[in-house]
Amino acid sequence: MANVAVVGTAAADVVLRVPAVPQRGEHVSGSSLGWRLGGGSANVAVALAADGHHVELIGPFSTDDMGEALLSELGSRGVGTSRSFRVAAPSPRALILLDAGGERTIVGVDEAFSKDVYPLTELPALQSLGGLDAVYVETYHRFPPAIVRAGPDTVLVTSPPSGNERPWPADILVGSEHDYPVTWQAAPYEHARNVAGPRLQWVIVTRGARGADAYGPSGRVHVDAVPMDQVDATGAGDAFAAGLLSAVLAGEPIEEALDHGARRAASAVASLESIAPAMTEALGITWPGR
Repeated sequence: MANVAVVGTAAADVVLRVPAVPQRGEHVSGSSLGWRLGGGSANVAVALAADGHHVELIGPFSTDDMGEALLSELGSRGVGTSRSFRVAAPSPRALILLDAGGERTIVGVDEAFSKDVYPLTELPALQSLGGLDAVYVETYHRFPPAIVRAGPDTVLVTSPPSGNERPWPADILVGSEHDYPVTWQAAPYEHARNVAGPRLQWVIVTRGARGADAYGPSGRVHVDAVPMDQVDATGAGDAFAAGLLSAVLAGEPIEEALDHGARRAASAVASLESIAPAMTEALGITWPGR
């Protein structure tokens, strides 16, 4: 299996089930489902670890009790954190409102953490990791592009830029259609290569129920979404990214990697998890709120 570094942030998701997302001035009654490990990077790291990869999550964690709990949760799920570091800022949290159709509305409670910690200007821990097969970077808006000195055999994956930021190094960009600049719609790969550089291989665009597309130098590859009754949409994109990367690391062609990602995303939305249940079952754990 592969050695993977995930550069990003973990958060605590506080989950409430509501009949519908309240409108302005409205009062609704909901039920608490407790808290669970969250944050896109943590979701990706746990999923990759459950696939058998050796995974390190590298990033800042608060010195508060929740920071300690998040580190413990990651460790119990097979994710290493020895190269992460502690910061004097309250742990990021997110309030997840789950409506009757399983759609989620997210309220981030992380302003102080983001303001006091990011953007990071250096992250020397990554440079001390040798023999990496892949590096997944949450976003270069928070983590410096200079930390990535990945060799040609290291698969470098990150989220899309919101505009024409440079540099934005990547072999693979992966995100939802809403994450990409509107001006990229006609030619995603060509626009992305201007900011990602010559190593760019694929631009992956997920489209929910309309499936996903991969754009490369030779054109477009499409995969249909896998039909599934939605219970909790939280983390579907993270499950897709992890499934895609795991397939790429196994040497699968992009068509198979897209299909693998789509199946993982469908599995994630079909259960009350932000991580596909097959992945958590592989580690023998359940999230604390269950």
